[in-house]
Amino acid sequence: MKRIISVVTLVSCIMMAFAQHDPEAQKLLNAVSKKYQSYSTVKIDFAIKGTNHQQQVTVNDKGELLLEPKSNRYRISMQDQEMISDGKVQWTVLKEEQEVQLTNVNNEEVESLTPTNIFTFYRKGFKYASAQDEKVNNKTLSVIELTPEDSKKQFFKVRLRIDKAISQIYDATVFDKSGARYTYTIVKLNPNQQFAAKTFIFDKGDYPGMELVDLR
Repeated sequence: MKRIISVVTLVSCIMMAFAQHDPEAQKLLNAVSKKYQSYSTVKIDFAIKGTNHQQQVTVNDKGELLLEPKSNRYRISMQDQEMISDGKVQWTVLKEEQEVQLTNVNNEEVESLTPTNIFTFYRKGFKYASAQDEKVNNKTLSVIELTPEDSKKQFFKVRLRIDKAISQIYDATVFDKSGARYTYTIVKLNPNQQFAAKTFIFDKGDYPGMELVDLR
């Protein structure tokens, strides 16, 4: 489950002093957020790569995110797990454990970078500054590094790379205090798609034999 809800994505050895309001970084982040929030829905194909040397774990996975930005309803599908939310509660389907965990959603709290808040998480509780641009596959990527103001967070830095030409996040790397690093890469983004009404509702009939655990 940590692949989705903990350090997402993603390494950097740039030494810099972080300012609370780097004007250039803020301008670019606002442009990305404004574009994203103009969409009625978003469909994202993403890839996750990560390492946790402490636990000797390597992650190389991919998934799909369906999201309604204004309602915070989402569905994340991966090989061994799913997350479904109607904006108020979240169902986490753990396929290997044959278990579905039910929890409340706190849209105000930012404990980690996830696919659902990747476009807006920077707005509260972070210091950020621009770093040197990078070239990837003929794209010029602007780099922004963010640190949480709350030192108790489980991660100490988030590194965003943004395709400035289209105001879209290319990838995001989270640096966890445990030494783990995870990178989410947006492989494909399709806005304003039509989703079926039941997309963001958990249907127990679709998961026969699974135990429902209410953690609220």
